[in-house]
Amino acid sequence: MKSTKDIELFLFDLDGTINMGDTPLEGAIDTLNRLTAHGKKVCFVTNNSSKSKYDYHKKIRNLGYDAKIEQIITSGMATAQFLSRHRPYKSIYVLGTDELKREMSDYGIEIKDENQDADVVVLGFDTSLTYDKLFHACILLEKGKDYIATHPDFVCPSEYGNMPDTGAIMALIEKTNGRTPSVVIGKPNAPMADFVFDHCHIEPEKVAMVGDRLYTDILFGINNKMTSILVLTGETTVEMVHKSHIKPDIVLDSVNDIEV
Repeated sequence: MKSTKDIELFLFDLDGTINMGDTPLEGAIDTLNRLTAHGKKVCFVTNNSSKSKYDYHKKIRNLGYDAKIEQIITSGMATAQFLSRHRPYKSIYVLGTDELKREMSDYGIEIKDENQDADVVVLGFDTSLTYDKLFHACILLEKGKDYIATHPDFVCPSEYGNMPDTGAIMALIEKTNGRTPSVVIGKPNAPMADFVFDHCHIEPEKVAMVGDRLYTDILFGINNKMTSILVLTGETTVEMVHKSHIKPDIVLDSVNDIEV
């Protein structure tokens, strides 16, 4: 089993890892403070592009951890950086929330409204989705416009049950016109890791990804040469680990068991 002694940056998923909804998991905030006291860097990495970094900054502080805005990393931020670097001067139509549009605006990207032409369709977790918004995205994709998704998750867990997430809308669009994104940004994919390494000025060998999902958090670590740490406080059970081809470097009962 790998050691965490030489890890300089710990990346944490949120729901199922640090918190459940608006409640921190037992001991999780103490663990974050302990890591910080030992000189370790801590960041929070979420695929949820329906919220902005400002929303997550407020959420984490409300959980009881004195987070700085630069410790927040969202798939929306990574998507905005990817667009600015790889699709410069391209206008976008955002199938997403106003918060996601704000992430795009922070990078100076031109955003088009419904019924306007655009160079790229950006699909996010759109909790404000309407049929008209979806139809306009499909019209643009029928015309052959470029197509990028913020992350691949099919569902977002909530206290009421699973919410249809970006991956579910991706499947709907594919059934409509056969189009799939040219790039999917978020965990477990490389564009999200590229953003993390740039944002934190660090090499992957010095980074650990801590989360509760094998196919996003743990695969993110494995695919991008980070140490992968699975915690059993969320979605994944020991039985699921045994049955999966995705094997974490480290399996812990909770984040409280991280050694520094």
